[in-house]
Amino acid sequence: MKRHPSLRDLSSDHHQGLVHARRLVQTAAGSVPAPPEGAAGVVHDFLHLWAEETNHHFREEEEVLLPAFARYGDPAAAPVVRMLVEHVQIRRLVADLQAQLAAGAPDHATMQATGDLLREHIRHEENVVFPLIEAAMPEEALAVLEQQLLQFTS
Repeated sequence: MKRHPSLRDLSSDHHQGLVHARRLVQTAAGSVPAPPEGAAGVVHDFLHLWAEETNHHFREEEEVLLPAFARYGDPAAAPVVRMLVEHVQIRRLVADLQAQLAAGAPDHATMQATGDLLREHIRHEENVVFPLIEAAMPEEALAVLEQQLLQFTS
């Protein structure tokens, strides 16, 4: 799918999220041989991605992308509400995984739930939210958005 340049970096971030979501689900389900580091290693790697990239990605969407969209589209539209609710749910699951890892062993059900939700969330953004934003915002606003996203720091 051709993505507007202003959203390409956010869209490319999704690739790593999908890779980690798949690893969480496959490891939790036992559908692939456990990696040498086991489930704890898979969760540790995901939590590292979360801390280094994904949390920042969520903040970019919440603090830059959606306020820019709100000038041209309905921020209370069902796809946007779903996106934000899923951000909250994913943050809760991340906190659960952090606590479980600190206690010694991640719960496979939490790993499964995190991977499934993250995968569906990314698909929803790519297939519904980003096209909604691209359709609602004029080209000039998308160009400004691109600069705002480049300048966003945590």
